[in-house]
Amino acid sequence: MGTHERPATPEEDIARYREGKTTLRGVLTTDLIELAQAGASIILGCRSSDGYPVAGNGLACRVDQAGKIRVLFGRAGNEPLLSALEAGSGIAVTFGRVRDHRGFQVKARSAAIRPAGPDDTPEIARQLAVFCGELVDIGYAPPIAEGLTAWEPDDVLAMEFFPVSAYVQTPGPGAGSPLSL
Repeated sequence: MGTHERPATPEEDIARYREGKTTLRGVLTTDLIELAQAGASIILGCRSSDGYPVAGNGLACRVDQAGKIRVLFGRAGNEPLLSALEAGSGIAVTFGRVRDHRGFQVKARSAAIRPAGPDDTPEIARQLAVFCGELVDIGYAPPIAEGLTAWEPDDVLAMEFFPVSAYVQTPGPGAGSPLSL
């Protein structure tokens, strides 16, 4: 972020959403899809079979033309989340841009777990390189940023879902507001 730029406000995110074209299913705009696939921080959330919250981290995201979201994540460290999803938990995924904390969350009733494919690997590498660079840009030491973005290609799984709702997660008044047309 340059010296004259400022972060978006939740109200600006809502206005931008209303101005944008949505995907086939009407939940995501091109602007949000770009944010999700541009090296965002990806936080995964669901609940265990006994109702407790379970959180995890994603590596990268891909969104197809129909609006299906494919989140790539490592199995290691995300085992409780994987178990909850396999048991049928709903999913919430928050995407946040490092440099200004602009963010949004999508929710779905369930997610299908799939193996990662060979075409996912370069996209994970690209998105994590952007994420790592943004961490360094805001003051993280390069070795710390590299550690936070380390991943094992043989450990990656994918979750796929169609979002049913989206919410503003940019900090400030209006955070948590639904994004709807």
